[in-house]
Amino acid sequence: MMRLTIPIARHFGLFLCLFSVAGCANSLPIFSELLADKSPITTSSIFSTASTLSTELNPTDWERANEALETALKPTNTKEQVRWENEMTAARGTFRPLGIAFVKEGDLCRAFAAQIVIENVARPMLQGTACQDGTGEWKISDVKRLARQG
Repeated sequence: MMRLTIPIARHFGLFLCLFSVAGCANSLPIFSELLADKSPITTSSIFSTASTLSTELNPTDWERANEALETALKPTNTKEQVRWENEMTAARGTFRPLGIAFVKEGDLCRAFAAQIVIENVARPMLQGTACQDGTGEWKISDVKRLARQG
């Protein structure tokens, strides 16, 4: 059996302490990261798209709003405003296309303005762009609040 002298034992404790703290600087994969991902994570594209416009829209509100948005974004729409309403939650709003449809990275896109009213309170006007992918689904991007005029 090996015996440590007092000075070495004193240094051994310091070494052990430093070694344990140094482990914090090392990056080791977490066990779950070592497992192979067997299936992609599926999320609700409708709700995540809705939250781009307002986190206050529930999935039922967004179903109504999405129908209006798709109508408003059609290339044949000549800037007509399209209204939507969910009678169950009293959420409502409008979508108005801005400009003409254009192609971006192979997808059909169009800018739009949106107004959302929840509990009879109008939220700030929004402006965004939506692009129709190969599956025909419109995906919203570049949403920003419009500055108040007047």
